[in-house]
Amino acid sequence: MPCMLHYLGSMRAMVLRRILSAPLLLPLASVCGVLWGGTLWWLSIVACLIALICCRWRILLACGLCTAVAWLHQYKTEKENVAFERMLDTAPVPILEGTVERSLSNGCVLRDDSTGAGVVLRGESAQWPAGARIRAMVEPLPESPATISGMFDSAAWLRSQGLAATCYCTESTYLEHPFSFAAMRGLADSLRASLASRLIPKDFEADPRAQVLCALVLGDKSYSDPQTVNVFKYGGCLHIFAVSGLHVGIIAGIVYFILSRFMLRSRCRTIMLLLVTAGYVTMTGLAVPAIRAFLMLALVMLGRELKRPVSMANMWAAAALLILLLSPWQIHNAGFLLSFAVYAAIGVGMRYGMQSGAWFQPDSFVPTRIYNRRERLIVKSDLWLRGVVVMSMSAWLASLPITMGYFHTFNLYGVPVNIIITPLLLPTMLCGLLSLLPWVGAFIHSAALFCAGVLLGTVGFFADMPGAYLPMQAQRGGDSLMVYHTGYADSFCVLGNPGVIINCGNENTVRFCTEPALFHGGFRPSLLVTTQRRASCGGGSALLQESFPHLHVVQAWQYKDDIREFNTPSGKVTIIPPASDLNPTPIQNASPIVIWEGKTRRVLFIGDASLLTFERMPEPLRRADVVICGRNPSMPVSPLLVSQLMPKAQIILLPSAIGYESVELPDGEVPQPLQVGAQQPCYISELPAEPVE
Repeated sequence: MPCMLHYLGSMRAMVLRRILSAPLLLPLASVCGVLWGGTLWWLSIVACLIALICCRWRILLACGLCTAVAWLHQYKTEKENVAFERMLDTAPVPILEGTVERSLSNGCVLRDDSTGAGVVLRGESAQWPAGARIRAMVEPLPESPATISGMFDSAAWLRSQGLAATCYCTESTYLEHPFSFAAMRGLADSLRASLASRLIPKDFEADPRAQVLCALVLGDKSYSDPQTVNVFKYGGCLHIFAVSGLHVGIIAGIVYFILSRFMLRSRCRTIMLLLVTAGYVTMTGLAVPAIRAFLMLALVMLGRELKRPVSMANMWAAAALLILLLSPWQIHNAGFLLSFAVYAAIGVGMRYGMQSGAWFQPDSFVPTRIYNRRERLIVKSDLWLRGVVVMSMSAWLASLPITMGYFHTFNLYGVPVNIIITPLLLPTMLCGLLSLLPWVGAFIHSAALFCAGVLLGTVGFFADMPGAYLPMQAQRGGDSLMVYHTGYADSFCVLGNPGVIINCGNENTVRFCTEPALFHGGFRPSLLVTTQRRASCGGGSALLQESFPHLHVVQAWQYKDDIREFNTPSGKVTIIPPASDLNPTPIQNASPIVIWEGKTRRVLFIGDASLLTFERMPEPLRRADVVICGRNPSMPVSPLLVSQLMPKAQIILLPSAIGYESVELPDGEVPQPLQVGAQQPCYISELPAEPVE
């Protein structure tokens, strides 16, 4: 019993010591418990119990006040969103009037005056700068949840931004542009666009080096091509394209070095440093990681001026607490979680690295005062290398569960890439900042482009290595099947893995839908078959080949009369073209029929092919376990006919088969058709191992 009391006393003393060093950790835990909700309410209870047991009444009061403020703010936001949704349901023609909070690539975020809710406006009529007051006539857009884990989820994104809905702006009218915080943000956006024109001159818009330089210095990714962004995404250092604590730290270090050259008072130097850093954070878009870095810098400098001891853990908790009290929805934002988790991991890792023994220095028993020049160089190199390795490894380990949970991806070379590019960031940003000055010549800009090119080449080397960017979803089996609705009446289909993909969509469809669905769905096609000459069927084939370099493209709509056969790693593909005498109008008449024979199953893809093409098929080929049907406008292939010819086959209706979902098939063993469309945008099947009859 005495031993147990002694153990409890020592535990209480240790907890009390930690609380005293960072008293804001308990209020932060309590606020996180309220905002996460669900089963994590215990965080708030535990935080209050610890403060109560340790008799820290101020901390207990702070826990209660911060929890109440966060709950009230969250309740107010949810109430505003519900009121806005009710207004959309009841108003015959919803008309919004409010202030634009920020501009987006294809629209803006509007704060509605009547309900107080934030809403995303899309469309050409929604291109307004931040701070403008407008009146907009809108139409609500349906939410597009992630059909496959890891793809973009509009509902989750709206939740992480505290917004109510997404609407299409059919008509908008400018009212006024009063002075407000949003107007200041609009001025910062204009300044950033003006400075970006210096980093990307008229003849350098397509230069990826200039795009990297603009994103690194100003945090502006709007000028970057998707191929340039993918290099850093696959290389494991996409954080370079978003202004984070690293950028703010480099800017603050450069400014502090410049100010230290002048004979200024400490307080004056601190004020100027914070003003310049705050201007940089505002100009680059007020990203959460940049705000976190600025708040911690301001608190550290304030403690230094007041000659008070500074606890980095307490500063970290204070920054997180302030952001969550002002924007409680940030708790669901991956950027917020990554910023604070990575900084905490770096702090713990660096403390361990400084306390651990040196890796390469001479014998620790030898006094440092008798080191020669070579040994001193080894000691300095050891300290630098240890810091970089520990920092990169800590950041990678902290970001791993968040990226896996939010993006369902895993990067294999993130640690070595960040270690190698760390020395390149300072000269690149320094040359980029000097390029912003109007009197600096072309030499500095050429040096900045050279540094950005070295950075791009280094990251690109690792991005091209096998296994650089992996999905959390394991590769599907060889007899797998996927039918995916890409919008309107368009779709693509994957048969086998690696097998054949039938149609892929245009460039936008491939970039935002087809390639992510294949990546996160666990498919790697080896053959692309386009069934129509429309861009919505195969216009993005070149872009898809960049993601899958070994993809062979076949434009099957050009084939006439002869049956073609192709072999894929998962089975044989047979393409049956339409007859040459078939009327070329409508365009769907040129669609062929595709047969895929896997190891255990046979799939017949009719698609939008004509009934005459189906009837002229050789009789032995007219059998399958799965039949995928679309709808030809003039001579469609009815699912009823398919069920009569192949009574045991599963029938899957494409989104183009509008009106077929109500077809009643005979009762008995005939399976009912499965409709892929708005209600079920994606269908994935792992076919069982049963032989073809």
